[in-house]
Amino acid sequence: MSDHTASHAEHHTHHTHRHKSSSSNQVLRTITFVLTPFLMALIFLGVGMICVSGPYAKYKPYINLVFNTDKKEDDTSLRSINKYRRDDAKTVSATVTEADKPQEEAHTIIYPYYGDQYGTITCEAAGMNDIPFYVGTTDDVLEMGAGWYTGSKFVGKEGNVVIAGHNHTFFRNLPNCEVGDIVTVDTNFCTLTYEVTERVVFHEKDTSYVTPKKDDRLTMYTCWNNGKLGMSEYRLAIICKCLSREWKEVPAD
Repeated sequence: MSDHTASHAEHHTHHTHRHKSSSSNQVLRTITFVLTPFLMALIFLGVGMICVSGPYAKYKPYINLVFNTDKKEDDTSLRSINKYRRDDAKTVSATVTEADKPQEEAHTIIYPYYGDQYGTITCEAAGMNDIPFYVGTTDDVLEMGAGWYTGSKFVGKEGNVVIAGHNHTFFRNLPNCEVGDIVTVDTNFCTLTYEVTERVVFHEKDTSYVTPKKDDRLTMYTCWNNGKLGMSEYRLAIICKCLSREWKEVPAD
C-alpha cells in the first residue's frame, strides 16, 4: 500500500471516529434536555406529597437543603426600637457604691446601648421640661433629642456628665439657664438634681469642658451665635454641680 493510500485510510478512520463522537454527544444532550424537566417535576411532586401526607417538620431539613428555604430573618426587622441594637439585646447593668454614705450603699446602674433613650432633662426656670436625651451625639441621634457624649461619665457615676443638643431644637431654651437654677436628670434607675453654677462660652476646639473632671458635675452645651439660631464655631456651656441622687429599684432582667 502506498503512503498516499495509507494516509487516506487513516484520515477516513479519524473522520469516522469524530462523527461518531459528535453523534454521541448530541444524543446525550437531547436526553438531558428531555429528562431534566421530568426529573424536576418528580422532585416537586415528591415534596408536595410529603407536605400533604407526612409531618412537615420531619422532612423540613431535607427540603431546606434542596430548596434553600431556611433563610435568615432580616436583621433590620429585629431593630424596631433602636437601629443600633437588636430589640432582644440584654440589659447591661452593674452595681455601684457611694463611698460618702455611712454604710457605702450599693445601687444598680444601667448602661444603655448607643442610640437608646437615656432619660430626660428638666429645668423649669429655663422652660426646659422633660427634654429627652439619648446615647450618642451623631446627627441621627440629635434629631431625636439631646445626646449624651459617650466620652464622658455615665449618668449616676461621679464625674463630668456631658450632654449636647442643637440650639434650634431640643436645646433652644438652654441659654435661658441662669446661675442658681435647678436641673433634674431622670433615668430609669436614678434621678439626679443639679444646680447651675456657671455659664461659659468656648470655642469648638476647646475640649477642656467636656473632658473628665474630679468634681461631680453636669455639662450641657449647644452652639452659640449670640442668641441667634444656627451653626457656630462657639459653644455655650451650662455647668452644674450635683446636689443629690435618688436611686430607683431596678427589676431583674
